[in-house]
Amino acid sequence: MVKASGIHIREKPMPGLINVISVIRSQLSLSVSTIQDRSLSHKHGTGPYNVFILDTSSSLGQNGYKQTKEIFTDILEEYSKHPDIDENVGVIVCGRHVKCQHHFSNRYEDIKLSLNNVEFGGPSPIAAAFFLSRGFLISDFTKQLGTFHVPPRIILISDGRPTDFTDLYCDDSPQTETARDVDQLQQLTRKIGRTHPIFCIPVGRNPDMTTLELISGQSRGGRIVLPSDARQFAKYSQNTRTASMLPITLKNDGHDRERILTSLVSTFPDNAYTEMDQNEIIEMCFLEKSPCKFRDDVEEDIENEREKLYEERDTRLPSLGSRVRRGRDWHFSDQDNLGPGTVIGHCKKKGILVVEWDTCSRNTYRFGPMDSSIELFEVQVCNEPRILENELIATGCIVKRDWTVYEQDDDTDDIGSAISVQENGAVLVQWQNGFQKAYRYGYEGHFDLQICDPFSPEAARYLEDKIRKVAINFPDGVQPYHQDVKIDLGYVSDPSLKKHVDSREENTVTSKTIPILKVPKGVYFRNDKLKNEISDVETDGPTFSVSRNQWFWKSREGTWNPYSREMNDRIHKCYARNPKSTVIVTIHDQSYRVVIAKNIQINLTTRETSEIKLVINEPSP
Repeated sequence: MVKASGIHIREKPMPGLINVISVIRSQLSLSVSTIQDRSLSHKHGTGPYNVFILDTSSSLGQNGYKQTKEIFTDILEEYSKHPDIDENVGVIVCGRHVKCQHHFSNRYEDIKLSLNNVEFGGPSPIAAAFFLSRGFLISDFTKQLGTFHVPPRIILISDGRPTDFTDLYCDDSPQTETARDVDQLQQLTRKIGRTHPIFCIPVGRNPDMTTLELISGQSRGGRIVLPSDARQFAKYSQNTRTASMLPITLKNDGHDRERILTSLVSTFPDNAYTEMDQNEIIEMCFLEKSPCKFRDDVEEDIENEREKLYEERDTRLPSLGSRVRRGRDWHFSDQDNLGPGTVIGHCKKKGILVVEWDTCSRNTYRFGPMDSSIELFEVQVCNEPRILENELIATGCIVKRDWTVYEQDDDTDDIGSAISVQENGAVLVQWQNGFQKAYRYGYEGHFDLQICDPFSPEAARYLEDKIRKVAINFPDGVQPYHQDVKIDLGYVSDPSLKKHVDSREENTVTSKTIPILKVPKGVYFRNDKLKNEISDVETDGPTFSVSRNQWFWKSREGTWNPYSREMNDRIHKCYARNPKSTVIVTIHDQSYRVVIAKNIQINLTTRETSEIKLVINEPSP
């Protein structure tokens, strides 16, 4: 210590403080240089701005680090093939050093060469990299592609395992990765994601898909991009411009996808578009041309009213604890990971639900009539229970009280749903009568609840009861395979609903039958790959063509049957993203939940289970 005018000054400040000050200074310096750099137009492209955050931490492993550089290089090479778009690229590295590696530029070869000076190793201060990225995110850098306004976007190539950004002097390890670091990262990316899409590309030995999905899913227009789809992602701006040129008005009646594809064929008859191109163009149209743009306001509500998140504001909407799946007006790519979720709140804005998916990501979705009187169902209520994998308890679990702990005169119902689960074992439960209360499930070794068997008769009745309550006001708000179910007074446990049913007891829960415009693959697009594919008309016939990675299910007779091409692709996509995930498939008009980790499928109607298996590079099972 040295003394100067009576003030004690450390000879060497704390490393954490140095790092925080360094990052703040870097961000301020980057903001100033970015503003100054705007006048040097010859260094910039005329297209959208992309901020790449490259994770170089030791947790990736040497192969993961190599993969990061290869993916980044592939994207740059694809950018160079589309000079008419003229993308701008800025680079931040995140590892032992967090710094701006390259300012915005369209000189892709120079950007590639700048990676030669990047050092591999160190921790994963991803939050510091996002903080630094704010220096890039200047509002004047929002570009216009056709009628679309495209703000600067962030592309994170990482394993999604953040560490404390105040400590840059240790190597990454599981001991340095804490829940607090993940929470800090999510809070920062939530604010950035309100106006800037965040795309996450998982790399490394064991990427944390849950964290990466949360980061991308809570941003406007962001999503997960698999490493194999990196070159496709590089065409994102090109597809955005294509979508902006389509002369179409969305009606939000469940058939806009067919309208968009038809408009694409008519507007660009000589162009060839892959299926992924088509999906991206459709997503762009929904994001920018929807008559009900609301999500920014809703996110502001959630941020400002977080203490009131678990509030049921509209009794006509699905009650808290209701299970949902993507609905007829879904246009959010794989934000749900093709699985179900749980309603955990109603927003102040009319007809907006807060849903927590079984992957733990949260977002808001429209349900029912909007202010414009248009009915939108981005999610629909279903009867799929929450199935635990390695968790002790999770949001969406159906629970009962443990009567060895509580007296019989407790003022709660016998069955309810967990709508919030904290890491310390505190659980918030919404009971069937709408009453909420906090309980312990593992907190300091205490257990106040019992988890119900998800396939028990009482659990099934509980979920069906929620469906029927919704169906009274919103027949189109339930899953299709429930839409031919007669409303049975015996199943509606809430007496207050009987008067509503009485006036409609002759009605069945049906959707309006509107002809759907068919757009067969390969017919309207110049795509030679699709011309020779075998039809899926016979989904489970005795003769079939086995794909490279084919999934099979076992019948009662013990024979192995292949899934149809569509179902096989759906299962394999989930398997590639998370081998422990589950997915819903359809076989002979029956719905099944495929539990990949257990190699079984469960009939959602009969609860009968059967085996499944994956055959790789084999002509027959």
